[in-house]
Amino acid sequence: MDTVTATVAARAVLHYVLDGGCRIAITGAAPLEPVRGELVLLPTAARHRVVPAPGGPPDASAVRLLALDGPGPPTRLLSVRTGYDRRAATPLVAGLPRAVLLGRDRVEGAPLLHGTLRLLAAPGRRAGPGDRLLALRVFEAALPLAAAVPRPPDGPRPHPGIGRALSAIESRYAEPWTVVTLAREAGMSRSAFTAAFREAVGTSPARLLTARRIREAARLLAETGLPQSAVPARVGYRSRVGFHLAFRTAYGTTPGEYRAAAPRRGGRPVRRI
Repeated sequence: MDTVTATVAARAVLHYVLDGGCRIAITGAAPLEPVRGELVLLPTAARHRVVPAPGGPPDASAVRLLALDGPGPPTRLLSVRTGYDRRAATPLVAGLPRAVLLGRDRVEGAPLLHGTLRLLAAPGRRAGPGDRLLALRVFEAALPLAAAVPRPPDGPRPHPGIGRALSAIESRYAEPWTVVTLAREAGMSRSAFTAAFREAVGTSPARLLTARRIREAARLLAETGLPQSAVPARVGYRSRVGFHLAFRTAYGTTPGEYRAAAPRRGGRPVRRI
């Protein structure tokens, strides 16, 4: 196994309640009790148990629908597992607790997240080779929402604009963002935004934006046939030199070396976009 992909793998788990409710007992953290429409994110796949459950947490498949039998109303749960690159996601993941509960309003207020969850849970849908990619997209959409949840539970609630800025970084990373324009997106002054963002997320807006852009660049290099010369502009870089420096800092290798080392699943060439 090549060193580019072997040393950075990390796991995340999400449980999305479709009907009813359940209790999720998490090792080293307080239990959570999500109900219909709510989502629990375990960003580092902490050991946990879903109660009631026929046999503990779901298996290693990317997406699984569970029916939980218990004394209350029937419960249906969509459980999603995914892998991600630890180095690229560290600034956001490192600041999160072992488990985060996202309320129904937060989930339904994020169209990409909610739409993908409903797609995965569609009646009669069969598992397919694209499930792992969809699972990763769910995680990437849930991550900025989780970062905006106040910590500790009884602490002050972050400014709602932080969530808007996180959403912009996650889904509109290719736009020419600066701290000033992100603060404007959040409806805050630059100084107030910078301080509130660091408190809520654990890193600066610029560092998180760089991590998001480089994570997408790595995906394009590994999974698509997009010409390498076109990748910097696709993820928001005007300077190829700046892009190469940022990529090497994140992955310890050049974009070309990263693409050459990326596995070609099933021996098939990467797809063009």
